[in-house]
Amino acid sequence: METKTASNRMYAIITLFDMHSKFFHQALEGISDEDATERLNTKANHIKWLAGSLIQERYELVKIFGQDLKSDADELFKDHKGIQDDAIYPT
Repeated sequence: METKTASNRMYAIITLFDMHSKFFHQALEGISDEDATERLNTKANHIKWLAGSLIQERYELVKIFGQDLKSDADELFKDHKGIQDDAIYPT
């Protein structure tokens, strides 16, 4: 990474953020759309909600650093909203 930062701590945070992006994608790779919405006959959160919620928190972290960005699924997850039974979550 070629990013210049004012402190080594910030460089470490950016490096970890970038690593997380790669690991996150790899963790979801190969999960079918059908499996990603499976709640195992419980009220548990399905993979699509878990992934979307985690992405939403990444956007919240970016806001802390001064960028006002919103995900395409912001309405589904804003204000730490829980899973909605009738919602269609993005793939």
